[in-house]
Amino acid sequence: MLDKQNRQMDKKPNSKTPKDVDGRACPECGAAMRRGRTTLHFERGGFYADVDNVNAMLCSRCGTRSVPGKTALKISEMVERLFSAGKDLDMTGISFHKLAS
Repeated sequence: MLDKQNRQMDKKPNSKTPKDVDGRACPECGAAMRRGRTTLHFERGGFYADVDNVNAMLCSRCGTRSVPGKTALKISEMVERLFSAGKDLDMTGISFHKLAS
């Protein structure tokens, strides 16, 4: 069965690897979306937060980004807690980065 799937995959036009094209059409322009990573930007009360390297579906034609539901919910909850905690601090900003392993 795996051989049959591999042969079918080879027949798809513009298909480099299974990771490159997920088969989803962009909801904005209809072009094929691909898996990738993006940065999400949030602003609240004069502060901003950027979340880097977020897994997303990306449209190379119009730039639309789609973040999977569970990931989007986790990020949203985390960022809201950060803004909530930071609003009472006398500061100019907070930087939070994952260290390279």
